[in-house]
Amino acid sequence: MLRKILSLGVFLTVFLCPVRAQVQYVSTAEDIALGGLVLKELASAAGREDGPELMVRAAKRLLDQKYVAGTQEGRDEKLRIFLTQTDCILFAETCLGLVRTAQRCGADATFEDLAETLLLSRYRDGVVDRYESRLHYVTEWVAQGERTGLFRDLTAGLGGVPDPRPINYMTTHSGSYAPLAGESGYARDNRARMAAIEERISGIARTYIPKSQIPYVESQIRSGDILCFTTAIEGLDVSHVVIAYREKPSDRLGFIHASINEKKVIIDPRTLETALAASRNITGIKVLRVQP
Repeated sequence: MLRKILSLGVFLTVFLCPVRAQVQYVSTAEDIALGGLVLKELASAAGREDGPELMVRAAKRLLDQKYVAGTQEGRDEKLRIFLTQTDCILFAETCLGLVRTAQRCGADATFEDLAETLLLSRYRDGVVDRYESRLHYVTEWVAQGERTGLFRDLTAGLGGVPDPRPINYMTTHSGSYAPLAGESGYARDNRARMAAIEERISGIARTYIPKSQIPYVESQIRSGDILCFTTAIEGLDVSHVVIAYREKPSDRLGFIHASINEKKVIIDPRTLETALAASRNITGIKVLRVQP
């Protein structure tokens, strides 16, 4: 697949399209073309649809794109942007990036503008540096997204309960992450840096809505909200991320996601309640709402 390295601007604010300085990203001609088409469609709809409605539009536009894990990995840390291959968190993040870019840039939105949005969403303070500069844990991704105005975390207001467990999954399972595995100086340095980040993230107050409470709050969740599935897996905060979806207002709440089982982006045939009940490890959800 043709790879292309382009220049984009340092992301100054999520609300304005700034003058661009030099920052590199990696994508493909196919992804850039698809991104341009989706941005144009979203910009056209932005005047009559709000953030959650645009999220559904973006998600449907990416239906059937392939589920591929590990698209962000490489010896050199770079902003990598793919719409045609994705995992669950990247699918939700890409939809969010497309929507926020269309909202702030309108008909002039470009793929470079999308890259600016994703830069601040994916990297700590919008700076690409080492491996640990990427926001690997959803807890930190949510905290930064709220701080920069990408979305609002509604979880506590919907009756969320605290999750006080420490976060340390990556360093306690370092063999599963190439940059952390082994005894090279590179791996040891990465583990030390990630351990410090995990300790800091563990201090961020976080809440979740227990899955037993979903029937009582379901009516307050909108199509287009981002739902983070919290987990009982030791050391991990969130195991899956989806986009809430109802075909009709009277329907039970379902979701759109990049499915590891189906190997593509799908509208899941199950209700949210049924899907959560089927997994012993899923403890509940966080609810994030894209701003109007």
